[in-house]
Order: sequence, then C-alpha cells, then structure tokens
Amino acid sequence: MTEQEGYRAGQKEKPELILICRVSPNFDSIEQVDISLQRTLQASVDYFDFCRATLMLLRDGKVPVCWHAAREKENPEDGVAVQSERCIQLNDYLSEPENRNRKKLLDPFAPVISTNLPVFLKAGDPVGTMEIGIFNTDYHTGEYMLAKAASLGRHMADIIQESLFQRQKDRSLRKLSVWLEMVNTISSTLDIRQVLHVVAQLTADLFAAKSCIYLLNDEDQTLIPTVAVGSYDPVLKSKFKALKGREAFPAIQKVIKGEHPVVVTPRNIEKMLTREIVDQFNYGWVVLAPIMTKGNTIGIMQVDRPPEAEGFDSEEVEIIFAIARATAVAIENARLIDMLGQKEELLHQLVNKLITAQEDERKFIASDLHDGIIQSLIAIWYRLQRLSAVEEMEPEKWQGEITELTGVLNEQIQEIRRILYDLRPIVLDNYGLIPAVEAHVNNISENHALPVDLKVTGEQQRLASKTEVALFRILQEALTNVVKHAGASNVKVSLDIGEENVVLVVEDDGAGINKDYDEQVQPKHRLGLAGIQERALLLGGDCKIESRAGRGTKIKVSIPIKTTTREEPGT
Repeated sequence: MTEQEGYRAGQKEKPELILICRVSPNFDSIEQVDISLQRTLQASVDYFDFCRATLMLLRDGKVPVCWHAAREKENPEDGVAVQSERCIQLNDYLSEPENRNRKKLLDPFAPVISTNLPVFLKAGDPVGTMEIGIFNTDYHTGEYMLAKAASLGRHMADIIQESLFQRQKDRSLRKLSVWLEMVNTISSTLDIRQVLHVVAQLTADLFAAKSCIYLLNDEDQTLIPTVAVGSYDPVLKSKFKALKGREAFPAIQKVIKGEHPVVVTPRNIEKMLTREIVDQFNYGWVVLAPIMTKGNTIGIMQVDRPPEAEGFDSEEVEIIFAIARATAVAIENARLIDMLGQKEELLHQLVNKLITAQEDERKFIASDLHDGIIQSLIAIWYRLQRLSAVEEMEPEKWQGEITELTGVLNEQIQEIRRILYDLRPIVLDNYGLIPAVEAHVNNISENHALPVDLKVTGEQQRLASKTEVALFRILQEALTNVVKHAGASNVKVSLDIGEENVVLVVEDDGAGINKDYDEQVQPKHRLGLAGIQERALLLGGDCKIESRAGRGTKIKVSIPIKTTTREEPGT
C-alpha cells in the first residue's frame, strides 16, 4: 500500500497544496528563512484544511530546496512530514533542465486550479514567481481554497524577500516592491477574493500588523467581514466573521462620511471602536481607510497593531490609503469583468434562442402548410377535377359545388394571412407602429380574454423601421410573458411618442417574478426579458424592469428618435 493509499484508508482525503517559488540563483538565505517558512507551511494544514502542503524553492543550476507539512506526520518520532508521491514525481520532473524553463511547472500534474504571484528580490535580479496549485479536490472547493493559499504564498514570498531587504540600507526599495507586487497581482487574476487576500497579506507584512477588509451592505451600510490576515488564530477568525451584519463602528462611520483615513489611538479607541470590540481583538493602534468606487464607499481597509506596539506615522497612513485606492480599482475591475462575462454568456444564450426559434418557426410553418393549407388545396384540386370530368351536371349542383369551394379557398387565404401576420404584421410596414400595436393588443384581448388597457400619446408619426420593429417585438414578448406566466387579470400598455424619445410601458398585476428582480444579474431562465433589454440597447435605448413576487411586473423601454426617415422594411 502506498503512502497516499494509507492516508485515504485512514480518513477522507482533503486538498493538497503545492507551491513553487522560482528565485535567482544568487539567493543564499536558506537557513535564515527555514524556520519561518516551515512554520507558515504547517499553518496551512493546521488552520486552512489542507491535508498536506509543500513549498519548493527552485534556483537555476541548483538542487531544489523543499519544505513539507502534513496534518498527520508519517514519522511521529521526529515530527517530519515525508513527501507525497506527487512531490516525488515533481522532483524527478524538475531534475531535467529543460523542464525548469516551462512557464507553468505544475501544469503537467493537472492541478484542479492554480495561479502565479510575482516575487521581487534585490535590485538587478529578475522578477521571480510563486506558482500555487491545489490538488485532490473539486473545482469549487479548489477555487475557494486558492484565495487562502494565495495569501499564504504571498506571506512566504514576503519572508523570502524580507531576508534580503533586511540587509539593505534603503528600505524604500521594500515599499516599491510592495507596489509592484500589488500591481502585478491586480493585473494577473480576475478572482476578487484572491486579490483581496493577497493585498491584505501584503499590507500586513509591510506594516508588521494585522490587516482586514470589510465590505459594506448596500442597503443599510452594515459590515460584511471579507478578509482577515496576520493571525492564524481560529478563535480570532470566528470572532471576525461574527461581525457580519453589525452596525458600522463610529470610526468607520467617520471614514464613510469624510472619505478619508481615520487613525485610532489608545486615547480615543473606546470612543471610536467601543470597549467590547477592543477587548475582543486586542486593538491598540488602528488605521481605517475607505475603499471607494464611483464616489461611494463600498468597503473599509483596516490595519491594526496591539497596544504595546508602535503607532502609525503619517507616511504609513498615506500608504494604507493608497493601498485602499488600489484595492478599489481591483474590485471595480473584477465587477466589470464579471458583468462582461455574464453579458457574453447571455448573448450566447440569446443567439441559441434565436436559432432555435427560427428552426421552430420553420417547422411550425411547414407543418401548418402541409397539414392544413396543402391538404385543403389538394382536396379543392380533386373536386375541380371531378367537376371537369362530368359532362352533364345540373347548374344548381355545379353552382353549389363552386360556392363551397370558394368558401374553402377563403378559409385558406385567411390562414395564410394569419401565418404571415405571425411572421411580421403587414400593418406594421404599411401603416406604422401605432396601428400595429392597436391590432396586436386587440388580438391578445380577444384570444385570451385578457383586458388590456391601451393608451397612446404624443405625435402620430412614422419612426425609423428598426425602431418600429424593435418596439413591436418588445410588446409581443412582454405580452407573451404576461399570458404565459403572469396569471394577470389586468394589463396596461402605454405608448408615448415624444420629440426625442419613444417610451413603451407594459404593466400587469400578475404574480411577478418568483424572486425580486435584480437588473445587475441576468437570469439564465429569463431570456425573454434579456431579449427585451438587448433590443433596446442595440438602438441606444434603455430598459427598466421592476418586479416583486405577487405584485406584478412593469417593463419600461425608452428608445431615442434619431431619425424619422423611413427605411426599407427589415426583418
């Protein structure tokens, strides 16, 4: 039985963490960082739920240096954790010089998820990297664990860097490296959790302090504890998480109001943070800086030291404020990327829906023509053939047959007109938007016994073809949703053609959307609403959708009237 099989037999396997730090061959401070790195690595399995962790220091032309930690030591007598089979294979792989030049060393071993962090050493040396990989778990768990692993990796990189910077007289180089690391981190990943963990860890290491980040609830400005680093105390972490939903401390309220950092000292700490909080977290010196986007404070960066430590000088406060501003940029970028991702996924779904709808429409038309109109025309043809074959027939019978055939033909003409109307109402092209809207509203009312109150205001003018088609399709989709899903008893439709904009509003008193509608989140199963929004956006307009469960839905679309020049009818 292998060591991994033995481990699995004892308990369910948990994620494994592997970190590879590539540094300059000139790095020679192994003994100086040995204890600190081993302690930090052990913390990853003691407090972050990894089954084992490995850190490998890789230097060109030299044998890799490795540190190992495991939840259960394979050699209890000497307290040493032996390498996993994966690490042994990795060592063998890296023994080949050509393999060390690969950009991503862990890729051949198929990590569940991985990332890279920059490592800045002394001036003149190339930038190193810290590659982090998670193994032996599912992707969702790996994604969650990666943010914590990135924080640990950042801390170990800082330990390595600090062993060099301590020998240098110019400490400003250390500050510069922090900025470079932060910029690289923000630009290297779209995972906002990972960014926040790494930024908080950088801040904690830079100021030899603890650091945490609160986000603020949009509705009531209560606290959302997000990241806390600088201590591996699980009790302290649970206390931090327990602050969720708590009203902002007076110091945080002052930060929000003033949009500027607030410094808490032992003299004003009870007034600014309350005695309960001070006792729970052993605060002495605290700096709180606003994380702001678009003029609003969305979070707070906090850096704190215990009472026995030194306070923060003005330069440190300004640096913390600058870090908070950089963090705000990272959050905003992540949100924009997330919105773009949602938009891209939504567009894929809409295109798929369009293709499906086209094929369904073709199938429906083909079925209608084959089973209805074609069969009727064939029947008429046979009956006409029978009439022509009979040389002698009383005029009354001949005229009666012709009358009946005329009735059948009239029915088929009406059926063809119905199919054409469903494809595109001729009234829309010939007479314009208002008559087409009136006709469609009447059809909905008659066919579904649903009262629809229509109100048309503004100038009775023709609009650009694309605008008329878009508004008509939006009305169709909105009323279809009402008929299929709302269970409404009354519907109001208003169309206002102004000088600059045409506004269409469809409001019902039905069931509403099951969950309160959020325009920032595009639901996968609400493609009809998404299609309405996309039609409006394509013409430079906007669409607002308001809905509450059990209280109906209101759709308001506004499209600018750029030109009244008629175009050739489009599809």
